Amino acid sequence: MEVNDAPSLGSPNSTSQQQFAVLDMFIPGFSLLSSLVQAYLGIDLNLYIPMLMLLVGASLAWNYLSAMLYGLIESHLMSSVRIRTDDEIFNMIMAWVATQNFSRKSRRFIANTNLNSRAWSMWRFFDDEEEEEGEDEEQDWQRKQANKQKKQLRYTPSYGTHLFFFRRRPLLFERCENREQMGSLMISEKEEIIISCFGRSADLIKELLHEAREQHMAKDEHKTLIYRGGNDGQGGDLTWKRCMARSTRPFSTVILNEKVKQELVDDVADYLAPKTRKWYANRGIPYRRGYLLHGPPGTGKSSLSLALAGYFRMKIYILSLSSPTATEENVSQLFASLPMRCVVLLEDIDSAGLTHTREGDGGNKDNSTSRTASAPGDKAAPQAGKLSLSGLLNILDGVASQEGRVLIMTTNHIEKLDKALIRPGRVDMTVEFGRADPGMTASIFRAIYTPFEGEETPSTSGPNSPDTALAEKQKLRDDEARNRATERIVDLSHEFAAKIPSGEFSPAEIQGLLLRHKRSPLTAIDAVDAWITSTRKEKMEREARDAEEKEKARKKAEKEKRRKAKEKAKKKAKGENVSSSGSGSDSETEAQEKSGGKDTKDKATPDSGYGTSS
Repeated sequence: MEVNDAPSLGSPNSTSQQQFAVLDMFIPGFSLLSSLVQAYLGIDLNLYIPMLMLLVGASLAWNYLSAMLYGLIESHLMSSVRIRTDDEIFNMIMAWVATQNFSRKSRRFIANTNLNSRAWSMWRFFDDEEEEEGEDEEQDWQRKQANKQKKQLRYTPSYGTHLFFFRRRPLLFERCENREQMGSLMISEKEEIIISCFGRSADLIKELLHEAREQHMAKDEHKTLIYRGGNDGQGGDLTWKRCMARSTRPFSTVILNEKVKQELVDDVADYLAPKTRKWYANRGIPYRRGYLLHGPPGTGKSSLSLALAGYFRMKIYILSLSSPTATEENVSQLFASLPMRCVVLLEDIDSAGLTHTREGDGGNKDNSTSRTASAPGDKAAPQAGKLSLSGLLNILDGVASQEGRVLIMTTNHIEKLDKALIRPGRVDMTVEFGRADPGMTASIFRAIYTPFEGEETPSTSGPNSPDTALAEKQKLRDDEARNRATERIVDLSHEFAAKIPSGEFSPAEIQGLLLRHKRSPLTAIDAVDAWITSTRKEKMEREARDAEEKEKARKKAEKEKRRKAKEKAKKKAKGENVSSSGSGSDSETEAQEKSGGKDTKDKATPDSGYGTSS
C-alpha cells in the first residue's frame, strides 16, 4: 500500500506554511528564521504570532484612543496659551522658566552660552544683575570681574512636554519647533512654547504670565531700555530689537545751561501730561513733539537724550538713517510699530545723506541733475529704495505718521539740514550745545570729584568701634569730613575753571582730562597747562592733516575735471572734422550733379547722402 507523505490541505503543517508565506510577504526571511529557531532552540514561533499580533494591535489602538482622548480633554477640559518666538513675552517666559526647579531638574534640557542667539536677551536678563551695594573691596571686585570672564551655562527644558507645578496646581510646558520656518535659520529662531493647565479657566496661566512679566520688569526698574532698528533675524523687514538696559542717568549730571535744561524738562513734562493729549485732539493738532539738538561733537547731545528718557521713565528707540536697510518702507514700518510713550532718537541726521534732496529745490539743481543723470545706469538701481527727504518728512508728520512719541534729532552741522526738516511743526524746540564755558567746566569738575555717601572721604578717624555711641560719633565725623571735602571741591572747581579757556574745549575733552586723574583733583589742576598745550598741538596737527587731505582731494578733482574737459574737447573737435568732411563731400556732389545732369542724380545713393557717377 502506497502512503502519501504530502501534508493534507487542512493539516497543521499546511496552516503553518501558509502563515509563514503570509509573514514572508511583510517580513522577508521570517520562515527561515523560524526554522532555525525551532531547529536549534526548539521554539515554535508560530505559537507566538497571535500573541504578537494582539500586542501590536493593542498598542496601535491605545495610541489612537489615547491621542483622541487627550485631544478631547485638551479641547474641552484644558486651557492653553501659545507664545511665538518673535514676541518679547517669549523672552520673559523663558527667563522665568530658567529659574524654576523643574527646569533645573529636567533630564532633557538645552544648555546655552551664546549671547548672539535669538534668546540673547533672555540670558542678558541674568547677566545684567546689579552688584550689591556696600561691597567695594578690591578682592570682591576682582572676584566679580573673574566671574564675568566665564560664560555661565543656562539650562532650559528641551523640546517636548514637561510637567511642573505653579501655586500647587499642575501645568504642562511644551516647547516645540516651528517646521514652517525651516531653512538657514538657527534652532532658536524656529520654536514656540505652549503652556496648558487643567480647567476651563485660564486665570492661572494669566497669573503666571503676569508674574513672569513683573519679574522681568523688576530687573529694569531703575534702568533705561535702549532699542535699535535691526533685522528680525528671519530675513524679513526691520524691527525694534532690545540691545541693552543702562542705569538711569541722573538729569543733574547733564552739563547744560540750567535755564535751557529746565525749559526742556518743563516742555516734555507738559507734553506727556495726561490732559495734553485730549487738548491736542480737541483742537485738531497732531499729538507729536520734536526736538533738535545741535552743536560740536562731544558736547552732550546723545547724553541728554538718554538722560531725558530715564528722567521720564521712557524707552528710547535709536534709528540710523544711514544704514543700507533704512529704506522708506522699512523706516515707515518701524515708526508705525512704536509704542505710544517713547523717545525716538535720530543721531547725526546731517550724515544720513538726506540734506537738500527734495526735487524742485532751486538751490540744489546740481544735485538733482547728477541724480537724474545717474538714474538710468546700473549703479543707480540699488539707490531706488533708499530713504529720501520727502519720504522722511511724510513719516515724521504725514497723514499716517505715529503720534504720542518724543522725537529727538541730533546734528553737528545744523547749516547742512534742509529747512523743511527743521521747520516749526516738525521741530518744536531747538537746543544749542556749545563748548564749555567756566560755569560748565566747574560743574564737570564738581560732578567728578564731589564725594557721595559710601565713597572714601578725607578722614583722620580710626577704625570703627562696635560700641553704638562711638559708631554714631564716627558717622557724624564722616559726614562732617564729607561736607568739608565738598566745600573744598567747590573752591577747587572755580580754580580749575579759571585755567580752562572759555569756549575752546568741549565738555567731553574736559571730562577726559579729569577722568585721567579721577582720584586726585589737585593733580588734575596741576596738569591743566600741559594738557591745554598738548591738546592745542593735536588739534593743529589734525587740522593740518585735514587741510592737506582736502587740498589733495581738490587737486585730484581739478585734475579729473581737466581730463574730462580735454576728452570733451577732443570729441567736439573730432565731430567738427567729421561735419566739415561731410560738407565738403556735399559740395563735390553738387558740382558733379551740375556737370553730370539728370543721370548723375538718378544714380545717386540715397543712404550715403551724396551721388556716385556711373
